[in-house]
Amino acid sequence: MLSLSKKINAFFIPLFLLVVIGCGSDSKNSSSPSEDFLNDHQKLLAHLKKAYDPDTEVALYGRFDADSTKKIIAVKETKPSKTDKWGMKIQLLSVDSLKKKSEVFLPEMSITESMCAVQKLSSYPYDLFYYNSGSFYLGSSGGEVFVYLIDFSKQATYYAHLVIEPEKSVRLFISKNSNEKEVSDFFLNLFKRDYPDLVVSLKDISIE
Repeated sequence: MLSLSKKINAFFIPLFLLVVIGCGSDSKNSSSPSEDFLNDHQKLLAHLKKAYDPDTEVALYGRFDADSTKKIIAVKETKPSKTDKWGMKIQLLSVDSLKKKSEVFLPEMSITESMCAVQKLSSYPYDLFYYNSGSFYLGSSGGEVFVYLIDFSKQATYYAHLVIEPEKSVRLFISKNSNEKEVSDFFLNLFKRDYPDLVVSLKDISIE
């Protein structure tokens, strides 16, 4: 016959092991993704599609805030509906919980034929979000290019608009809030590589 102490041990040891195994499993499931995983845009995108929003089309990882904590950016294009306008939603998310920290909407911008990236500027201690509409608004006879820099830390959106029309000078408008020299120089140098004779316009430009 088992003594009382042996009976107690026989009961509590399996229970203790079960608790330890269970806690280890929970800890593993709640751990944050590794840096290598987060820096792999395709893996991160697949993760966001599964765990956050299946309509996410671009995923980026970087230090987008002055608090030095790295975060995730999720980008998706919205279609005209009763609740949404056509454009792009750029959402700043925490890494662990995918909680939305901030959101910027770019009206009438598309992910098609465009570029989204993490942009570093030397005078900024954190990253900016970069969007370039690429060839989406360009045709054989000209068109437009829209470029945005989003500063989530300052809640600021900087904007440049290039217009190419037949028999006219190439014109560039830079938003008035882009008054920091590095931001305005970034836009100017970006387009001067391809259009060295462009003219800077003080007002935004509409194609007739």
